[in-house]
Amino acid sequence: MAQALRSCQAMGLRVRSVLVVDDDDDWRAMAADVLAEAGFLVATASDGRSGLASWRRMRADAVVTDVQMPLMDGSELLAALHAIERNVPVIVLTAEDLSDASSIFPGAFRVIQKPVAPDTVVSAVTDALSRARLPRGRRIVDAARSLVSFGRMRVRPARSPSVVVPNGKRRRRAGLAMVAGFGAAAAAAVLIAAIRGLVV
Repeated sequence: MAQALRSCQAMGLRVRSVLVVDDDDDWRAMAADVLAEAGFLVATASDGRSGLASWRRMRADAVVTDVQMPLMDGSELLAALHAIERNVPVIVLTAEDLSDASSIFPGAFRVIQKPVAPDTVVSAVTDALSRARLPRGRRIVDAARSLVSFGRMRVRPARSPSVVVPNGKRRRRAGLAMVAGFGAAAAAAVLIAAIRGLVV
C-alpha cells in the first residue's frame, strides 16, 4: 500500500487512500473491495494498534474503524489519530446507540450504526474527502510540487505559505507565486486556486 502511494506520487497522481480497521475479517475484506472498486487505494488492519501503525506508514486520507476491537478499540484509535493529525476524517462504525454519539466519539467525521452496507461506507468516505481540506500552506506547496514537470522550478518549504523558486530566483508576493518556464500560466492558475482553497 505505501509503495503504491509512492508510485502514484512519483507519477504526479493524487489518489485518495483509505484505511479500514475492523476485526471482522469478512466485512473488512468486503468493505476494502467495494472501496477499491470506487477508485480508492485501500489498506486494512484487524485491530486499532495495527491500524495506527499502518496509518503512520501510509498517512491515509481517511480512516474507517469499528469500535469493539482487541488491543486498541475504535475510540482509542480515533483519539490517537487526532493527536497526530486532527484533520484526518475518521468514520466510526458501531452497534451502540447513536443518541450520544458526538460525546462518545468526539471529532469523528461520521458515526454509522451497524449493521452497515459497504456502499454506505463508500458514500461516507467520498463525502469526507470532498469536504476535507489540507492546511493552507500545504495545499499551496503541494500544488506547486505537482507542476514541476511544466518548467524548471523547485519548491522549498519555508515560513511563507507559498515559496516557489523558478530558475533559482525566489518570488514572493502576497502568497502568489509567479512561475517562469513552460506552462507558467497553468502553474499560476493552479497556485491561485490553491491559495483560495479550491485545490484539495
